[in-house]
Amino acid sequence: MRTLALCTVGFAALAATAPVLAKDDVILRLLPYHTDAMVENYNPNNPTGPQQRMRDFAYEPLWIDNIWHPDQDVPALATSFDIAPDLKSITYHLREGVKWSDGKDFTADDVVFTFDYAKAHPDYPMGIDVYNAEAGTGNVVSAEKVDDHTVTFVLNEPDALARYGLAGVYTLPKHIWEGIDDPKNFANTEPVATGPWTVAKNFSRSGFDLCRNELSRFNGENAIDCLRFPQMNGNEQTVAALSAGELDWLGDGLTDPDVTFLPQSEYNNYWLPAGSDVNLQLNTTKAPFNNLEFRKAISVAVDRDTLVDISTFGLTTHTKFPIGTGEMYNTWYNAEALEPYRWLMEYDPEKAKELLDAAGFVDKDGDGWRDNPDGTPIAFGISMPSGWTDWVNTGQTVAENLQDVGINASLKTMDEGAWFDAVPQGNFDVYVMWTNGGPTPYQQYQPMFNPRQMVPGRIDFQALHQLPLPAAETALNAFRATADHDKQLAALLDVHKLVAENVPVVSLFANPTWYEYSTRRFTGWVTKDDQRYRPQVHDGTRERVLHALSLKPVE
Repeated sequence: MRTLALCTVGFAALAATAPVLAKDDVILRLLPYHTDAMVENYNPNNPTGPQQRMRDFAYEPLWIDNIWHPDQDVPALATSFDIAPDLKSITYHLREGVKWSDGKDFTADDVVFTFDYAKAHPDYPMGIDVYNAEAGTGNVVSAEKVDDHTVTFVLNEPDALARYGLAGVYTLPKHIWEGIDDPKNFANTEPVATGPWTVAKNFSRSGFDLCRNELSRFNGENAIDCLRFPQMNGNEQTVAALSAGELDWLGDGLTDPDVTFLPQSEYNNYWLPAGSDVNLQLNTTKAPFNNLEFRKAISVAVDRDTLVDISTFGLTTHTKFPIGTGEMYNTWYNAEALEPYRWLMEYDPEKAKELLDAAGFVDKDGDGWRDNPDGTPIAFGISMPSGWTDWVNTGQTVAENLQDVGINASLKTMDEGAWFDAVPQGNFDVYVMWTNGGPTPYQQYQPMFNPRQMVPGRIDFQALHQLPLPAAETALNAFRATADHDKQLAALLDVHKLVAENVPVVSLFANPTWYEYSTRRFTGWVTKDDQRYRPQVHDGTRERVLHALSLKPVE
């Protein structure tokens, strides 16, 4: 493994080409997303990079759920909401006096338009669960304007959780987007939004700045003039950049941080609270992964002690049960009921061999590797980005574990951009993949078992396994149809058992919440002693805008 010192080469050149702003501008340098080269695109619903930088900071949601402190949620473009007693509608009361960054008024018309636009462009991923009567999918039937600052979302079925999804709707300005016929390919080079930073400046292939919205309601508290998003594409490079003062806020996987990170600069800090699970996503649309016994064998062939203690440098935690989620949601599972499945999480290569032999996965051609029951050879790669050191180690360990039981598996690394781009197509064998966070386990499982997320070209990160489990859908629908916690637990137990019995994913470990920051230029960071928000810089953490707004420059 290369040392961090090797990665400092080139920072002088990077600094020389960095955009120049006003001498006294306060600039926060952050990296929510790795990329091989910047493309000038500020589309808030383009998941290949732009939405990682534009959501929350420029485009606002209706509501910011403070996941760690649910009693301290923060109103955003809405100031309050009402859920109907029958759980079939939610009414949002919108903030008055908000201006789009071009001076136009923000109103209920923009929210209604955003829903209608999502309905008219189903291939444009806006995160709205639009109801489709013909297909019998989705749940949000309509968005109805009550008055200029009140909107009611009507649901097809009762849903106690719908507010979590609707709260994360990133409203588009109607007067801009109603003229865009192809939103998926719209670069949005002159963004119009309502957030604290909306003005894109100084774009180059090596980065750009997103600067202050002069009409933002946050300007009284906002001490940061511009967010700077540099182009970087590897953990070691980014850690070296933070240590050299080229970054302030990061969320990368670390090698032994007390040795490889903290000593690099007196300003370097990290905190890694427990996060959600990391799983092997097996492509069940092809052999041998469409065989349940083969998937079980993979699970017991994996040496998770080595993964936790060595591959991931002791920064991850064990997952107890083969249910696709870890200790982040340990208050939601029934340990006694799941105990019969725990063997699938225990390292037992002899058991793996026994399962493979019984299912007909034996070496039929004498080349030393197991073949499919029909005699065709088995050879596959475990795909991951080349710069993600802990995951690369994980993939290598898993490949070696599988080789030990006669399976011809190998590590397959690729550029991070190519890795992300390949996901929607489903052209892979095995991916190592994170799971979503959220206020309840539903937010992890729903995309994992939503058949609409398994369509080639639109495959979701969580649904890469592509194994439909209708019974899991039924249980998840029951979960969201009640506000009774005991009934939710019962429905979730059904999901847990289905995952354990079908092994659509192989649980590896619980990831830490990756969070690194520098105190060189800013104070006010979230810390272990001040846990006011989830501290990630990544998209999907709506609280990140609050975190950024709370930072103040060092005097």
